[in-house]
Amino acid sequence: MDLELHGRRVLVTGSSSGIGEAIVRLFTEEGARVVVHGRNRDRAEAVAAEIGAAGVAIGELSEDGGAAAVHAQAMAALGGSIEVLINNAGGNSEGNTSKRPAEIAAEDFLSNYKANTLGAVQLCQLCVPAMVAAKFGRIVNVSSAVAMQPNFMGVDYSAAKAALNNYTVSLAGSLRGVNVTANVLTPGVIMVDGLVRFGRHKFGDPSLTPDQVNERLASEQVFEVPPAGRFGLPRELAMVAAMLASPANGFITGANYRVDGGQVRGLN
Repeated sequence: MDLELHGRRVLVTGSSSGIGEAIVRLFTEEGARVVVHGRNRDRAEAVAAEIGAAGVAIGELSEDGGAAAVHAQAMAALGGSIEVLINNAGGNSEGNTSKRPAEIAAEDFLSNYKANTLGAVQLCQLCVPAMVAAKFGRIVNVSSAVAMQPNFMGVDYSAAKAALNNYTVSLAGSLRGVNVTANVLTPGVIMVDGLVRFGRHKFGDPSLTPDQVNERLASEQVFEVPPAGRFGLPRELAMVAAMLASPANGFITGANYRVDGGQVRGLN
């Protein structure tokens, strides 16, 4: 099926590794002109060179002026406005996944909000005017299963992702009749490189393949196993991102697409 992404100008934040890297790889396979974003220039440029990306944008989105700098770099690399924005950058404050809500400092809530919500919001604000003027735009904000089913630990992260979900629905509602959509993509536990390394270390076998790590993590129930019986793969997220970004998809907006193997116990 042709997703009609050929030649489309795309920025994927946090795309020098993990889920974001899987997204830029798939989008370039579909013929899109993609900018790879990251904080580490060497890593971003290595991915960009390997996939034949249009260029790179380097910067920390949680810092003042970070979103504007990344937006400007992406525009320069693409030679025009951004048509598809995938907000994937984010992360959790180190060590807070083991802390209960009352133990997490206020500054960690603020740090997580800046990293997971504010940077994405600012990029949306920078990209939307050109999308509206062109009567085409696709925004996909990558969230987390904990935004809907929070743990008792790490609530600063889950709260920030919940705010991103709320913002996305409001944004979609404001873009009435202009062919600009905004949706949420929600991963569960995904076999990114860091999780593969964790599994190899835990099982004491550096030769384990990602599939073998996935199988052992599930069979030994190191984490709660979703109904799918395994954990997700980055490319499975990328496939849904491509569908949501497609020009052929103009009637899905303000929606949450869960790619979590059934992890979240409830309807959207």
